[in-house]
Amino acid sequence: MRSLTMYRSLVSIILLLAITGPALNAQGPSFSKVTDTLKAVFGDWNKAMTEKDLALWQKSTAKFRQIGIRNMIVSQKNKWPEALFEGPVKPPNLSSMEMAKTMINGPTAQLVYFGKADFGIGEDVKAPEGLLFLMFIKESNDWKFSTSRFMNLSNAEEISTAAQSGDYSFLEGPQFKPPGKVPPIPKLCPLPEMVGYLEIVSIGYETKVTVAKRSKHIVINNVHKGLIIGGLKKGINPIFIETRPLKKKKGQKSKTHFEINIYREMNQERKPLKLIYGSGLKKDPGNFRIIVRGDG
Repeated sequence: MRSLTMYRSLVSIILLLAITGPALNAQGPSFSKVTDTLKAVFGDWNKAMTEKDLALWQKSTAKFRQIGIRNMIVSQKNKWPEALFEGPVKPPNLSSMEMAKTMINGPTAQLVYFGKADFGIGEDVKAPEGLLFLMFIKESNDWKFSTSRFMNLSNAEEISTAAQSGDYSFLEGPQFKPPGKVPPIPKLCPLPEMVGYLEIVSIGYETKVTVAKRSKHIVINNVHKGLIIGGLKKGINPIFIETRPLKKKKGQKSKTHFEINIYREMNQERKPLKLIYGSGLKKDPGNFRIIVRGDG
């Protein structure tokens, strides 16, 4: 399990990096106007983060993202909105990146850049080459900045070679297109009694975990470590788990591994997290509920 410091760094990165119907590809005056508008909106968001301007941040940021970030900060028992501008990751510096494409799908859009993204983490951290997706959604006929995703191309030689030659046709693939739907606006979560994290190992399964109807996690054939939105109560915490085995290809023998672990934050530097529930390896887990005591 990662240390609390690493968890907080992960959460800070999620605040800035969090992606993803056909995208609109026709070029013309109106398309160019949208591109300019999106750049201006991102410029406002960038300025707000750099100058710690809360009013400008609220004006340029999508409502669902505002509440999502607020909930993440509050769930760590950090002060809102002061902690918004205290994260170690800074807005990306686009000066060394080339704009590759503008993509629009209904009320969602994205600007795609290629190159080395500098997030201001530190001089000792070398900026990798990749694709930066700046995501936007339309609210009341105005575009707002949503979030971003950086795709490291270190292990994607074919895409990297194409991008270096100026060929961005691979962006037509469905995995790169804007989602086309605006995410629902979450409810404001309460200040947690205890800060909690979960770890889900879901290899060979699609897993959905819900904590108190407000912290929802979906993991597909992967390992997920995340913050529990709204935290844990000192008493009983019901957690609902739904798992579905993924289809296997004919003749393919694939490994399956499922387990879930719940942690609570401790006020100890040497041991910042305490395991309060561990399922162990479960075969054919199906759907089930667990009860976790936060003060256990």
